Amino acid sequence: MKIHKAYRFKLEPTKEQIRLLKQACGCQRFVYNHYLKKNMEQYEQDKTFVFYHAMATDLPNLKQQFPFLRDAFSQSLQTTLRHLDRAFKNFFKGAAEFPAFKKKNRHDSFTCPQKFRIAEKVIFIPKIGEVRYRKSRQMEGKVKSITITQNCGRWFVSVLTEQEIVEPTPTYENPVGIDVGLKEFVFLSDGTSIANPKYYRQYQEKLAKEQRKLAKKQKFSKNWHKQLRKVQNVHYKIRNSRQDFLHQVSTKIVKNHDIICMEDLHVKGLVKNRKLAKSIADAGWDMLKNMIAYKASWANRTLVQVERFYPSTQECSACGGRKLMPLHLRTYVCESCNTTIDRDYNASLNIERRGLEILGFA
Repeated sequence: MKIHKAYRFKLEPTKEQIRLLKQACGCQRFVYNHYLKKNMEQYEQDKTFVFYHAMATDLPNLKQQFPFLRDAFSQSLQTTLRHLDRAFKNFFKGAAEFPAFKKKNRHDSFTCPQKFRIAEKVIFIPKIGEVRYRKSRQMEGKVKSITITQNCGRWFVSVLTEQEIVEPTPTYENPVGIDVGLKEFVFLSDGTSIANPKYYRQYQEKLAKEQRKLAKKQKFSKNWHKQLRKVQNVHYKIRNSRQDFLHQVSTKIVKNHDIICMEDLHVKGLVKNRKLAKSIADAGWDMLKNMIAYKASWANRTLVQVERFYPSTQECSACGGRKLMPLHLRTYVCESCNTTIDRDYNASLNIERRGLEILGFA
């Protein structure tokens, strides 16, 4: 079967190349925002939208009106229009919110679908030239496109490849139920628990200190920009630490289990709880679920999502009895069969049983 896999490497551009990269990102942002605004204005007039074909046809006219767009790679601008078109269609399907305007220095990126070249130490980027990069691992498969991104003053290239792998024979042994939480990040039905590292809490004091310094600077001054970069670096450290941890956990789960049962949590609704919002956002439950989903598809594992309102915490895993379990109660004591068990372990056992019922194995 064919899968798509991306390899991310750090770029080492010169000062002149950084200027060109920023210029390229600015052109993508300008085109995206221009046609987003045009769509909003047209909808107010006649309740219709302009999609990719019409936007791409109008792009040469926009280049004549704004000559600086000719300095950008034309296929990158067309790809930007495809991204906007997809954002509109996802909104109409109910899979995403209405597209927002892109802001400078926030998620700056552009994609080159063709005309690039990848060597051992340099990548040729159209309109930019040969840029050095750190090749941290070997790539496999056919290269489809490259995407250049900027984050906290660092530049990266993501190389999208298409790989053909031998589809493994699916097996249905060694199932596991996963209960996510705040005290223990995950509790597995095999009795394994993984502590919550709480990376945001670890760096909270340092982040607050840098943010206080930023608040005292004159906005948009040189010192303000320097301090802003320090604040961004703390966020960058938190995000990278969390992603590394989630990759380790998800890889371990997919590698050791054939059937993976998880709750379909509504994280956006849960973060509305003002007392727990910061801890829930810090945990990264949605990111874990997404990582397990694509890694399970690569390894031909079976992922089952238990219905959102299944009372996994309230049900006794031994006899099926129910009782209310407020958050402060960490041990489940069944009044029917006198079973005493950790609440998270009990929930993971219930999630596994319910997942197997959905598959028809129980």
